[in-house]
Amino acid sequence: MLRNPVKIFKIGFRQVLRDGMLLILIPAPFLMAVAMGVLLPLADQIIQEQTGIVITPWYSVSDALVLTMTPVMTAMISAFLILEERDEGIGVYYNITPAAGYSYLIARLALPMVWGLISSILVIALFAFTVYSPLEIITASVIATLQGGIMSMFLVTVAGNKVEGLALAKLTNIFVMGFIVPWVIASPIRYLFGFLPGFWLGEILSSPGTEASLTILHGLGGLLIAALWMILLMKLFLRRIS
Repeated sequence: MLRNPVKIFKIGFRQVLRDGMLLILIPAPFLMAVAMGVLLPLADQIIQEQTGIVITPWYSVSDALVLTMTPVMTAMISAFLILEERDEGIGVYYNITPAAGYSYLIARLALPMVWGLISSILVIALFAFTVYSPLEIITASVIATLQGGIMSMFLVTVAGNKVEGLALAKLTNIFVMGFIVPWVIASPIRYLFGFLPGFWLGEILSSPGTEASLTILHGLGGLLIAALWMILLMKLFLRRIS
């Protein structure tokens, strides 16, 4: 069942290895996390000395940013690879093989996002400023990964080519910034942003150490919203890659 998707995935991975821009996106989340770990405490020290303001309570925002961007970078690799294959007419070739449709979807979206999930868990577990429970880490990482998949599907659906994809990628970053809402907007008004998957990620990471039932509730909210977005985009996505 997975033979065709795995074969297509390997072909795509070799293309990524030949493309410097896409290749750098693989280790980029870890480099970003390390940079945050070094620069943020340094900035905190300087700001305290100059103004007396302490930014330590906002460190968890940095955790949410890194976690959000980790699968987004994987999603960008997938989206740009699909757009490049469309530009070169390779997608047409796949359409007349057994690799068409859902097999192509698995190879270009599902399998890469498995790495997105693994890298998300690793980044938050190894480099986070705040201590989170395993449930919080896994739940937030799943939501972040699904959000990355949504972003990839959106880029492929809307962009006509790779150049347009690069431009739209900057705009879609606004979509994934919903994670910051729980830190800056009070309840219940902030729940107006519940249509953004990232909002539920922010709900989890902004209140570490809360009851497991609340984490599960926020996780279910994120899963539901992400599922609705993916259902909305699925037919359009399959039509664009066919």
